[in-house]
Amino acid sequence: MKPAHPRTNKLTLTATLLSLTFSATLLAEGNEMLLPAVGSQAIIDAQLNGNKIRISGTGLHTLPELPGSITIDLNPGETIERVLLYWQVFDEDTAYDVDIDVERMGDGFANMVTGQVIGEYVEGFGGSPDLAFYNAYSATIRADITDLNLIQPGSNTLLISGLDQIALPDPNFGDDGRNGAGILLIYSDDSGDGVQLLDGHDAAWWERNYPGTAKFSETLGSTVPVRFQFEPAGVERFAALSMFIASVEGSGQTGSDRPSVVVIRPGDDPADEIRDADALTSNRGDEWDDYLKMVPIPAGADHVEVEILSQTDPYVDPLTVLNPDGSKSIDPASFVWLAAGLSTPQPVESACECRPKQLTFTYVGGSCAASDNDQGEEFKCLGNLNFAEPVNVTTFNHKFDLETMQRDIMVTTPTVSLGGAVTVIADGRGGRAGRLPPQTKLILQVNGTMQTLDIHTSCSLPLNTGDQFGPLVLQSFVQGDQCGRD
Repeated sequence: MKPAHPRTNKLTLTATLLSLTFSATLLAEGNEMLLPAVGSQAIIDAQLNGNKIRISGTGLHTLPELPGSITIDLNPGETIERVLLYWQVFDEDTAYDVDIDVERMGDGFANMVTGQVIGEYVEGFGGSPDLAFYNAYSATIRADITDLNLIQPGSNTLLISGLDQIALPDPNFGDDGRNGAGILLIYSDDSGDGVQLLDGHDAAWWERNYPGTAKFSETLGSTVPVRFQFEPAGVERFAALSMFIASVEGSGQTGSDRPSVVVIRPGDDPADEIRDADALTSNRGDEWDDYLKMVPIPAGADHVEVEILSQTDPYVDPLTVLNPDGSKSIDPASFVWLAAGLSTPQPVESACECRPKQLTFTYVGGSCAASDNDQGEEFKCLGNLNFAEPVNVTTFNHKFDLETMQRDIMVTTPTVSLGGAVTVIADGRGGRAGRLPPQTKLILQVNGTMQTLDIHTSCSLPLNTGDQFGPLVLQSFVQGDQCGRD
């Protein structure tokens, strides 16, 4: 089994980061585990000064015919601390292709970006690079592209190409080695939230996790759990978990999604454990997943631990359910875990007791079935955007009148990408001023596809931070002007 990740709190993390010296050896220490992201003083400062993380990635199996496309927003009031580009490759040797082309749509030219290997597959902790999946070597590569000014206020689309120096020992395996790339934006917004980021290379596949067998691998059979440490709070709050995972074959490649489990442990109480089964499905294109999750942190908890398992949930040993011919009937996902970031908020009011005048949600993508709230039939949801982005957000008057906007309410963030904020504010006059309507009606649209949300916002029914309404998770609210009056 892999060793437990070392425990550390934010102050310890800060001291550790500031004391590191940045050598080529250090940059490659994320071999089969994720470690605190370093590489330059600027990356360290971004974690100390930033408040939130936003991610967006793309699969790259379309290369060389079509570039991968990444869309990511920078909203008003947000300041870039750092823009990091990650990619993961398989190759026939360890002379990995560390050059990748990045073009901001509209610029008319591509920038060749040279990254650094921050982790490889190694056999045995502290061992040397060895063959992983597809009988190839595997690496995570990272580049700091902040100074290219590719991310500007508003919506940004980046085209990713290149990686033409990759070859696999056996092309008949069905993989071309170009698994995907992702942008990780660390930004500040005066929220007071804290940011932690770990990265490296941690691969896993169930078939290599049977001790005593010829195929057993100390490093390839499972992942090393990562732990984010922070100061406890007296109330429940919700942290934003953002991760990049590569090499999970989706249903478009295999005919069905391969099982996996993201395990999240907020604090020490086993009852609070979250098991997110089969969430990795190549949701950003073949062989690449962006993972976004609002994690409830119980009052008094001082850490969140995360690991990813190559198995079903509930667990079934694949070797016990083989087909009559000996072939696999269950083949849990093989994958490479590149990065994990957590944004932990300051304690905020968690339960609405008086009709608010402002609501801020995080767009996490999900269908109506992902909803998790206590509003019963007063909440209505129709449609599914299937994690599409960027999304246009507006209001509607009635389910039979979607063209007319709802009065007394305004959306201040009309365009949003995954991980971005959607804020609605009261815009009424007279007796309706300073508070939202009893029902807040939102339309989310992208490329002709629509999803409608009808959320009860008078607070006569529960409305709590962390509630999920289809693709939106309530992050915070501001009480209305009428609250507290006698």
